[in-house]
Amino acid sequence: MTSDKPESIWTRAFALLCLAEFLGYAQHFILQPTFPLYITHMGGSPFVVGLVIASFGVTSVISRPIIGYWADRWSETGVMILGLLTQTISIAFCFLPFAGATMFANGLRGIGWSGMNTGGYTLLATAAPVDRRGEASGYYGGVQSAATIIFPAVALWIIDAHFGGFGAAFLVAMSLVLAGAVAAYALSRAVPHRPRNTQVQPTEAWWREIINVFDRHILLAAALLFTLHLSLPACRVSSCFTRVNSASATSAGTTWRSA
Repeated sequence: MTSDKPESIWTRAFALLCLAEFLGYAQHFILQPTFPLYITHMGGSPFVVGLVIASFGVTSVISRPIIGYWADRWSETGVMILGLLTQTISIAFCFLPFAGATMFANGLRGIGWSGMNTGGYTLLATAAPVDRRGEASGYYGGVQSAATIIFPAVALWIIDAHFGGFGAAFLVAMSLVLAGAVAAYALSRAVPHRPRNTQVQPTEAWWREIINVFDRHILLAAALLFTLHLSLPACRVSSCFTRVNSASATSAGTTWRSA
């Protein structure tokens, strides 16, 4: 007698995948409010803040087709682990106290972000049961979005705390994404390895394989994503400056009343 009970979504592989993504997104949303405040703290203008934030989106969008090609030919978990480690290393450059280092760090972090997400979404198809992939993608997206709920507030609390500051926020972000890399490594031991076609076809030169990455359909999708991201830096900067101005006004009002 066969059982009609559906296969559980929450396998070890799927749970580790969600954990790695959650930690990676938590790191991202620790840094989202931190970068604008950090740049203005060093004397940077809103325009410089926009450039720092935009550097992340540009490198993330441009690198995705190439990283996706690499994931197909090499390893999804390998690309995901390298993406998380790249983000960990990139945050270290933020401790250099000038805007150019932060811009470079955020651009490098965008490449790591691309690797993390490309590997993660590819693994989603293999980590979830075949007949429940739609449901699994809902949980997967929910886990990613959950990081947006609390971690921006956590970042502001760390920055304002007497024991904290910008350095503490960067250390917390590094710890989160490094823990995500550990979870991704555990995931690599839990998912089955599939055979890869790493050989170039004899009738096709190796350099044509590289050019094939820039298929017009891939480039169109990348262009649409890039256009979508163009408005995000301005929105994020505006939001952060609204918070800062509100906090300043509240502080000024408190000082006036005390006087």
